[in-house]
Amino acid sequence: MSDKLCTEYFEQRMAALGITPEINKIEIMQSDPKGPGNILVPLPIFSACETGIRILAYSIDRTTIRIDVEGSRYKKDWSIIRLEKPIVKKDGTVMKYQMPKGHGSVPFLPPGLVEKYEKKTPIKALFITEGYFKAFKGYMHGLDIIGVASITHLKDRESGGLHRDILAIIRQCKVERVVWLTDGDCLDITSKEIREDVDLFKRPNGFYQSVNTFKQLLDDYDPDKYFMHLDIDNIIANLGKDVKREDVKGLDDLLITGASRIKEIIADLQSVSTKSDFFVKFNITRSTSKVWSHFRLDHATSFYLYHLERRKDLEGKIFTFRGTKFKYDDEKGECQVLVPGTAKDYFRVGDTYFKFVEVPNKYKQLERKFKVRQKSTISDDHGRDFIKHVTKYEEFCNVPDHVNFHQVINSCFNLYNPLDFEPDEEECTEADCPNIIEFVKHIFGENVVHFTDPETKTKHDYKNWELGLDYIQILYQQPAEKLPIICLVSKENNTGKSTFGKLLKQIFGSNCAIVGNSDLSNDFNGHWSTKSIVICDETKIDKQHVVEKVKSLSTADKIFMNTKGKDQIEIDCFIKFLFITNNEDNFMFLSEEDIRYWVLKVPVIKTEKPKLLEDFMIPEIPAFLSFLTSRKLVTERSRGRMWFHKNMIVTEALKKVVEFSKPQVVKEIEAKIKELFLHTGEDIIYMTKQAINEDLLSKKVEEFYLERLLKDHLRLSLYHKWEVERAKQTFDDHEAARDFVRREFNLESELEIEKEIIAKFLTKRHSYPKFEKRFDQKTGSTIRDVVYVSDNGRPYIFRKSQFLNQEEIDNYRPDPEHAALASGPATQSEPPPPSGPSELQSDLPF
Repeated sequence: MSDKLCTEYFEQRMAALGITPEINKIEIMQSDPKGPGNILVPLPIFSACETGIRILAYSIDRTTIRIDVEGSRYKKDWSIIRLEKPIVKKDGTVMKYQMPKGHGSVPFLPPGLVEKYEKKTPIKALFITEGYFKAFKGYMHGLDIIGVASITHLKDRESGGLHRDILAIIRQCKVERVVWLTDGDCLDITSKEIREDVDLFKRPNGFYQSVNTFKQLLDDYDPDKYFMHLDIDNIIANLGKDVKREDVKGLDDLLITGASRIKEIIADLQSVSTKSDFFVKFNITRSTSKVWSHFRLDHATSFYLYHLERRKDLEGKIFTFRGTKFKYDDEKGECQVLVPGTAKDYFRVGDTYFKFVEVPNKYKQLERKFKVRQKSTISDDHGRDFIKHVTKYEEFCNVPDHVNFHQVINSCFNLYNPLDFEPDEEECTEADCPNIIEFVKHIFGENVVHFTDPETKTKHDYKNWELGLDYIQILYQQPAEKLPIICLVSKENNTGKSTFGKLLKQIFGSNCAIVGNSDLSNDFNGHWSTKSIVICDETKIDKQHVVEKVKSLSTADKIFMNTKGKDQIEIDCFIKFLFITNNEDNFMFLSEEDIRYWVLKVPVIKTEKPKLLEDFMIPEIPAFLSFLTSRKLVTERSRGRMWFHKNMIVTEALKKVVEFSKPQVVKEIEAKIKELFLHTGEDIIYMTKQAINEDLLSKKVEEFYLERLLKDHLRLSLYHKWEVERAKQTFDDHEAARDFVRREFNLESELEIEKEIIAKFLTKRHSYPKFEKRFDQKTGSTIRDVVYVSDNGRPYIFRKSQFLNQEEIDNYRPDPEHAALASGPATQSEPPPPSGPSELQSDLPF
């Protein structure tokens, strides 16, 4: 779009409204370039821009409204743009005005109103109308009037009440009457709406609700409250037959078209008399019931007959009103119910009837569920003929889709649910949802994850919060994908852990279940088995079978939905778990093999925002979904069962839980062995089961239990050699055995080579160090010495690299006192640990 075209559009609108450069200005407080302090500088209210007309926004104290700019430390002025080419949305609504996303809206205060506020001039009637141009045009002709962006923008985003500038004017100017003024088409329906799938009740009810909201917002204040709208039929009758409805829809249209009668129009508007040539007026100080009747919202027949006079294309049509399908019966003179609106609350699957109900949870959120209802109960509540209107399905299915959702698939009822929010139709960036992005950074952290692809050896650096965005994006775009179990941990309160769960609940709606610890262990899972996200707050899982259940479900393809009083149903499973807990160490038992868990230590929120979720993040959800739609994932799917490779999500918080989860016997062995390595400088220590039990443990344990711990938890190998059975040869080194097989049998396949080699477990004469206490006569105290014990048997192999980190190994300095002992008995060379298929082979009797 060229600058010239935008200038032409701007000049055309200004000319039509009669706005000259002299009145198109407001004095705004600005920094004085010549010295300290501020001065008043005249700025244009309306100006041409790339996409239309920019409208400057300012507050009652003559300051512009400044908002943050993503990626910059500077702020810019908040402004609204009247688009030259309005945007038509998917649902058919037209967007004429464009505002900065995530920053709410502000009322438009004409210059004259600001001056009256400053001078404390009493105001008899203050008008509030939808539209900034309407407000300015009314101001030009003597009205005390405020413009708002739309009928849904009466509330201030932060306070939930009237905007503070409107309240300031009401108080300071002692306003006697406040009027909510809407366009003349507030009662109208359009030809596009006259379809069975469009509820004709919706649009006029939206206007009525704005009247009701207006009254409620002002109920605690003194002024009388009025609702008025242009009376188009009466206006046409008064101004002449040549006037069309679209010529007098809004206040600005009326003042332009009826230019010769402006004084009469303004006087009529400022009068509270119900007799009017131009407006319909209601005193709503005490009640809005007359407005409800005026919009014909109380009865389908009166609604139909009123609109039939204005829209002949409605005649004989089936139409929807408050969810119920009607058709007018000429003989009876009333609308007959074809399909009751409440029928949509019921459905039948197979032989069983269900009803949708909204149940509040402990977070005071309404969760949409369906419950079994007997056929007789439905007939008792709605009549015998009601059943025929209930939709029937063959079977249940569970097909997740957030982008192209279908409730019915191949005559099956989809247990999944559509989202409550749709992505913004405009392409959005991080700047359009700054509060959500900042919160994701807080939850996942901004540290860098260094990852090397084990297959390609390619190195990647990821910011942890970008992995978090990938997680949410995959949840949104690919809800059937397997994702890790996220665990948000922190001993402190006020970290935002629970708020993150609530944010996901808002984004994914009924596809997200909030459960307790007992729900996970319970056999009845009907309320969460179909969900995409299962959130467990205050997590503390002590039972190992529940831990195993969670692990299994995180990668399971199917799950049995088990509802009390009903048969089990096998459905697809795509559950992602989110655990929230104050127990950083012991909310559940995890081992080093548990690669499904992404444990995040969440810090305390530094800058607290009251009502962060309600007032800041929820309004940004449409923009956030739009941002996710166009965003490119920073990761690619791993070759494992889950999207993220296990090495991407290993955190210090996870290691802390794993360490705490180790059996006490394992912790004791690790501590004693580590201490022996640090004292002796040995690289390898050999010890049999019996020696470990007697010399490392403070209390003996059963042999079979100790053996399991040594193999499963400490991952130790028994002393062995590598044997090529076909050649009757034994090797100390695994690689030497492989080279022999490759050369001797002319094999190239790694699998074939490994089949030829077995681990042969043997007895071994060896010595091992242990601590021995003795009494020192010189010092009079008990000290510990390291002594070496000779032994013969099948020992386990302890390697220094398993128990000491590289820094401890590098900083090791040998103790001269133990040097002689350590170099005492000669030790045999030992083989590396078993690997591959040969580990499964053993000549041990257990």
